[in-house]
Amino acid sequence: MIYLDLGLRSGAITMLLLFALLMWRAPVGWEGRLSVVALALCKSAFLVTQAAFHFDLPPSVESNLILLTALTPAAITWFIVSIFLDGPRLRWPWAVAALVTAATFYIELAVPGGFPFCVAFGVGLYGALVLMALWTARDDLVECRCRARPAFAVAIAGLAFALTGGQAIGIFNANSMLLALLQAAGTFGVCVAFALWLLRPEMERWPGKTDSDTETTTAPVPTRGADTVLIGRIKSAMAAGIWREEGLTIGALAAKLAVPEHRLRQAINQGLGHRNFSSFINRARIEAACQVLQDPAHMHTTMLEVAYDVGFSSMGPFNRAFRAEIGHSPTEYRRMALSERRADSERSSPIPANLH
Repeated sequence: MIYLDLGLRSGAITMLLLFALLMWRAPVGWEGRLSVVALALCKSAFLVTQAAFHFDLPPSVESNLILLTALTPAAITWFIVSIFLDGPRLRWPWAVAALVTAATFYIELAVPGGFPFCVAFGVGLYGALVLMALWTARDDLVECRCRARPAFAVAIAGLAFALTGGQAIGIFNANSMLLALLQAAGTFGVCVAFALWLLRPEMERWPGKTDSDTETTTAPVPTRGADTVLIGRIKSAMAAGIWREEGLTIGALAAKLAVPEHRLRQAINQGLGHRNFSSFINRARIEAACQVLQDPAHMHTTMLEVAYDVGFSSMGPFNRAFRAEIGHSPTEYRRMALSERRADSERSSPIPANLH
């Protein structure tokens, strides 16, 4: 059994490091490449330190491997959110949760029994990642990511959730051969299952891409094979103000346009260059809100009234969407826009005669 465990771990480590090497040269953004490298290194260290057979390693090497092992929750989280969450502002809560979980794992690995709640932290984090990967599919416009979401959720976060949860409820003993074999076999199986997906990366799966070996990223662009007729209908619907409808979903828009949802996703993604439906709709809403906030005639219109008028149901989503798109809150934007308008008016006004 020990040799089987070692064989599975060796195969998984080999594939993980191969993924990291090939992804480093892949035409995707730096974050995508680094997330794969981090996951490969941390998971490889995990497979070494958690093997059924104890390796006699130098203390300095072992301490570094323990540190990388403890960072595995953070690496898994980074990998998943870099693929499935396009907005950087949506990622920082996951980063905080992952680093807290990693810290608890490090305490437990460095001082066994020092933090008995680390398993509970892991169960919570991995369970939340599974739910996130599935829940955010409703807004995803990238077809290959939509298809991959259930498999990713189950195979990566789900595997970690199952093994960590098994320890939490006592099914698996932390030092048992069964747990070691399941860790090795599960990781090896995930590596095999996703070998083609990872070794043939498509640029649109990731939030950014590079045109060369530099770190310059470019935004998604429309593709030639897009449905031009449907794109025209989408543009007409947007021009007519369909984005003002509160709670508009891609399913509701597809029903109004009488087209299959997958065709609508493809048209918005490939024809209009958007990766996320909420971002696509919110951009039109924020543009309209900016016009209102710039107009002195509406300076007494409340922010809640502006939010309702452009299709938001409350101030919270309006503030978050506005700041994500503009970089300022609606109140800050109105103040700056009106101040700039007054300054322009003063510069263009003639000098009174009594000042000559």
